[in-house]
Amino acid sequence: MRMCPKCRLITADGSTCVECGWNPARGSTAEGLPSGTYAGRLQALMVFTAVMFIAATVIAFSVRRGDSVGSALAGGFLGAGLIADVFLVRLIYQAAALYEEAQRWTVGALLTFPFGTLVFAWLLVRRLRQEKPVSPQV
Repeated sequence: MRMCPKCRLITADGSTCVECGWNPARGSTAEGLPSGTYAGRLQALMVFTAVMFIAATVIAFSVRRGDSVGSALAGGFLGAGLIADVFLVRLIYQAAALYEEAQRWTVGALLTFPFGTLVFAWLLVRRLRQEKPVSPQV
């Protein structure tokens, strides 16, 4: 039995830590850490949400009088953007839980809903990407 140097969980010798993914053989965290997967998911959903809002705005300003298809399309893109933004808030909550700051990040994202969530997601992606791997303690 050993204690993981990153999360202080007691694990079996020679195995990967269940909590944080520390692997003593490699001296680093395992591939596919939650922070990396959350960063990728946040980034993809953030881009999708932004594209939906931009498309809705462009189509809404290009609608001519009597054009029912353009206004319906703009409304559909806006609806898709809002639904994606709700899922983005949920993902912000899950990713910020890694830092035990889920409530603060979620309240901030909800107070600035719908467009401020993109900023909160971008800041959280930066924080997740800058997390340094744990070096082995000797």
